Amino acid sequence: MQRARRSILTAAALLAVSSFVPGDTIGTPSAWAQTGKTLTIAQGFDPQTLWPNGTTASDNLNAGGAIVESLLWTNPATGKNEGMLAEKWEQTSPTSMKLTLRSNVKFSNGEPLNADAVVNSFKIFMDPKQAPAYANYASALDRVEKLDDMNVVVHTKHPYPPFELMLTQVYITPPAYWTSVGLEGFGQKPVGTGPFKLSEWVKDNRLVMERNTAYWGKGPTGIDRVIWRPVPDDTSRVAGFVTGEYDFATNIPISAIDEINSQPDRKVIETPSYRIFQLIQSSLEEHASPLSDKRVRQALNYAVDKKAIIDNLFAGRAFALNGQLLRKEQLGFDPSLKDYPYDPEKAKALLREAGHPNGFEITFKFPSGRYAQDREVSEAIAGMLAKVGVRTKMNSLEPGEFLRQLRARELWPLAYLGLAPLDDPDFQLAQYRSTWRYSYIRNSALDELIDAGAKEVDREKRAAIYRKAAQLMHDEAPVVFLFGGYDFYGVSNKLEGIVPRGDQRFFLQNVTLKQ
Repeated sequence: MQRARRSILTAAALLAVSSFVPGDTIGTPSAWAQTGKTLTIAQGFDPQTLWPNGTTASDNLNAGGAIVESLLWTNPATGKNEGMLAEKWEQTSPTSMKLTLRSNVKFSNGEPLNADAVVNSFKIFMDPKQAPAYANYASALDRVEKLDDMNVVVHTKHPYPPFELMLTQVYITPPAYWTSVGLEGFGQKPVGTGPFKLSEWVKDNRLVMERNTAYWGKGPTGIDRVIWRPVPDDTSRVAGFVTGEYDFATNIPISAIDEINSQPDRKVIETPSYRIFQLIQSSLEEHASPLSDKRVRQALNYAVDKKAIIDNLFAGRAFALNGQLLRKEQLGFDPSLKDYPYDPEKAKALLREAGHPNGFEITFKFPSGRYAQDREVSEAIAGMLAKVGVRTKMNSLEPGEFLRQLRARELWPLAYLGLAPLDDPDFQLAQYRSTWRYSYIRNSALDELIDAGAKEVDREKRAAIYRKAAQLMHDEAPVVFLFGGYDFYGVSNKLEGIVPRGDQRFFLQNVTLKQ
């Protein structure tokens, strides 16, 4: 293991000094690498949009959130919801929340932050045609009422336990500019209230932001420019980080952690992740495959050795799911449920019972560069499935195409996926409601439980609802329950105050870059 760790760093260093070509996204520091007060960040892929409500993918949100800000945010340092553009908020009834906006805040194009901007942003957020990625979050909303220039009231259709948390997802846009450029135009050239403004975007190469000198808050210290670099390959990302091209890098592979930590000016920080890894097993009628049979879906759960993946690919830095999609820390986690044990013979017996004594062939889609070690995990799973007669046709997808297929319900019949919604059981389980665009299961009983949990304000009753949902999902096996884990970030010792969150979000408002 030590030799493997050393080899990836050696390969990274060699790659960094030998593979640079003009315009490439990897290699030795170019004219766009860090100079002066420049913060350089390496992520897995280039954002598709910089409008935060256009996507839930963290690589898009982290970049877009440096320009466009939300009403509230969950501070990862405290775990509490705090004010961003809303200075005060008060729940005035079980279905209403009064928000008071910060005064004297302007968008970088000069438009004022006021109630009209907030009402217009909610109108967009609540429109599933414009913000389909947030339809689950917006489903409880009824209307937004302007009281005066600096105060609004948000009304929900019913009591909604994660009301505050939902408000962290509403990003405020300048209404006149939005009207002039439209949704697609805004995503490519956003205007916001954040600490940075878009300067240049060379697709699949670099995204450059300059400091917003009129920013309303304290803002980052020692940073005049941020450069975001898309680096989908793990080894290349480690290469740039080790050689100093990047100050901050996401999705550091396990094999590089110890060696990076031995560097005098580099370190790896570890964050418990909200992301739950699973295999989609589509049972939708329009996705005809052997997976429409529950026995086959259960068989694949028995066929995958989760512990071997955790121990060998993640060096124990991951955790079993206990046969459910809620984490132990979450309301509704059921301690009585257990993982499907690794039992290839049981898997074969179920396949025979389902009419597949010789197994079958199936397409297996997986991303390359979306998650840390995604290809390695997918290949290991394919090998395990082969041992019980399930022969996979492997289909590797670059991150952008992977996300497009996820949104379009094209990740079928079998696909490797990690989902990291906000830290509330409603946001996790609502992804499996029949109407949701990521859902590859239709089950009316599950839908009823998800809807009930979203409305129940009694904590114990709400937990009981989610335990019932977990038991149902364990039996129906709409996914292969894989593992949860930790997110690893490479951080230069010059960078202080950056605290990633469990949903892989990080914020630049309070960071410091020492020279």
